[in-house]
Amino acid sequence: MLTFLLLAATLAPLPHSSDLYVSGFFTSSVQRYFGPRSASHGSRGTYVQPVARRPWGLAFGPDGNLYVANFGTGSDALVRVAGPFATTPGTRTTIVDSGAFFDVAFGPDGNLYASGRGPVRRYDLVTGQLIDDFTKGHELFEVHAIAFGPDGDLYVTNYDSCVTGPAGCTGSRSEIVRFDGVTGEFLDTLTTSTNGTVVWDVAFGPGGALFVATSANILRFDRCPARVRSVRNYGSGVFASRAGMMPLAIAFGPDRNLYVSDATTNAILRFDGTTGQFLDTFVANVDGGPRGIAFGPSS
Repeated sequence: MLTFLLLAATLAPLPHSSDLYVSGFFTSSVQRYFGPRSASHGSRGTYVQPVARRPWGLAFGPDGNLYVANFGTGSDALVRVAGPFATTPGTRTTIVDSGAFFDVAFGPDGNLYASGRGPVRRYDLVTGQLIDDFTKGHELFEVHAIAFGPDGDLYVTNYDSCVTGPAGCTGSRSEIVRFDGVTGEFLDTLTTSTNGTVVWDVAFGPGGALFVATSANILRFDRCPARVRSVRNYGSGVFASRAGMMPLAIAFGPDRNLYVSDATTNAILRFDGTTGQFLDTFVANVDGGPRGIAFGPSS
């Protein structure tokens, strides 16, 4: 009994459960589901529709609202949706009119960052005005995902579908690139692949490890200590895989497990956050096909 009490005292308490939000790509919607530690399970219905022509990445901001990246061309490139604790939850407002974006994230400065084709852009969270093209020193082509790490730096999935050589296009290249989270200066390239694999999303686990969703599986990179910033990551390897799976987005839930948006089955799959073992299909048949996923603020 004493051993159990001492162990319980050293473990951080699990957070209260929060709902899971999923962007429905072909239905221009954001769907809402009960979180993994809720008393109820399954769908809570459509949170907002229409939200954007082709919604992709999702992120909750420091203001408690949900921000949606629209990869469809035209208007409503970045959309703010009132969060679940707002006076009118689910109400949408266009933040940025034009452009096409895969993902959104929030930096240490509290501003909104968005990725699509070319440099990662930074916007004022309140006004929606463009501040600058944040990333510099390394050419970006198609940026599928962005995430700020525990070290405060910005991690980017960069995909070039046509690497140019003397004879023209020589194939594709996928890479994980790191930029200074304050200045936007290029720091290093963590990994590069030229075998046709596409990198889609990045997320950081509860222990600080970097997880990467590719077109075939989920990779894990054990990060070097922040003080050894110039040293590249080490210990990469396949963390989770499943026959036929095509991961497009990943996120860690309040239960510390890994959730995967799977384009093959149109489902949200759950894997053990420590071992990578497949646990279950947490959500089946997301309306419109799942893209971005995010866990909302807890009550």
